[in-house]
Amino acid sequence: MYPPFVYYTETTAEKANARKDPRYYSDDSPVFIDGTEPLLLVEFCQRRNCTIEAYFDEINLWGDVTENRTGTGVLGAVATRQADFAVCAIYHWSHPYRFATYTGEISRSGVTVLVTKPVAVAPWRTPFMPFSDDLWKVVGMAFFAGVVAVLLIERGRAYIKGAIGGQRMNISDSLLSMIGLYVAQNVFIRRDLIACTILFISLLFAGFMVGNLYGARLDEIMTIPQFEHAIETGQDLADSGLTFVGNDLAWMFTLRSSPQAHVQKLVRHYKVVDDNYMVQHRDMRDVGYIAEKTEFGHVSPVDFLDVQSADNYQLLKEDLAWQYCTAIVSKTCPFKHSFNELLMEIRQSGIQYYWESLVVNRYLGMAIQQKILKVDPLETCEDAVILQVSQFVGTPNSKWCRKQLN
Repeated sequence: MYPPFVYYTETTAEKANARKDPRYYSDDSPVFIDGTEPLLLVEFCQRRNCTIEAYFDEINLWGDVTENRTGTGVLGAVATRQADFAVCAIYHWSHPYRFATYTGEISRSGVTVLVTKPVAVAPWRTPFMPFSDDLWKVVGMAFFAGVVAVLLIERGRAYIKGAIGGQRMNISDSLLSMIGLYVAQNVFIRRDLIACTILFISLLFAGFMVGNLYGARLDEIMTIPQFEHAIETGQDLADSGLTFVGNDLAWMFTLRSSPQAHVQKLVRHYKVVDDNYMVQHRDMRDVGYIAEKTEFGHVSPVDFLDVQSADNYQLLKEDLAWQYCTAIVSKTCPFKHSFNELLMEIRQSGIQYYWESLVVNRYLGMAIQQKILKVDPLETCEDAVILQVSQFVGTPNSKWCRKQLN
């Protein structure tokens, strides 16, 4: 069951549009199948006067096909001739094609990931955020170099002046002097030697630059709320090292053949888990969830989320990969040509948009969809513009005009 693509439930004979395949079930009880792809089969059988005998593999899901023509899941059922059609958001994967074939394109679909939204930075990190790690290292090296320089110049001054030079600055005095220069405070400066004067003037300018840069950046940080780095692209996801999970290895069929290094890294970060694991971790913010974005802008699967936990996740701004969904059929299927003709008519009619919206409203819950697909308000802002002189003189001019009018 994978809405909006596939949905089914047992029902009465009056409401049913298919029945269970007696080869796989102890009874052939009636079922109601729904979804953007099974509805194609329902329409096909209504026109061709045939009956749908359905088989659902909730354990192996898509499954896989091996070299010796055995397989599991819906892919294996068609490859081993146990089924004529298989639909469930199937892409044009290369390995099942050796034992089966594909129909025309049903819809466009993209593989994406639900990642955790960035959270506000902890307050204790605020004093350390104005400078990057590398810049903090440079500032620290410059600070200790200044302390050493003050100690050396003091030792040289004591050697030249002797007892008349007064008390020599020790290491604590040097540290406090450097701290005072960095925070723009008064410090004691030796002026009786040119070397001392040059040194302290150099340290004074360095302290001014560091202090002003730090203060300006700190003002910006405290004015604008700071958040952790957002994961917005596949490259960001790979760099973050976040593990993302799904219920089947078939999600990686499209990605594992990519030559890009970050995509291969994503494949290694993917983990196959059961539904209970996904439900347990939805509030822990420690994993992402593989997802599929449909042709008409909906997201699936989201059955492991509730309305509250959906607030913690957002979609990547770009798909990891996209392909066209299709149906897989046996190579000798006599209905392929007729099905493709029907598929072309339905694609041209535009009714698939209505089907998808209907199925989403029935089975996925629009509250969760709206939270996940909610547009970032920053994206609706206009582009930044360079300030012009007229924007600065506009206020005085407007005041002058008001005075003249009054």
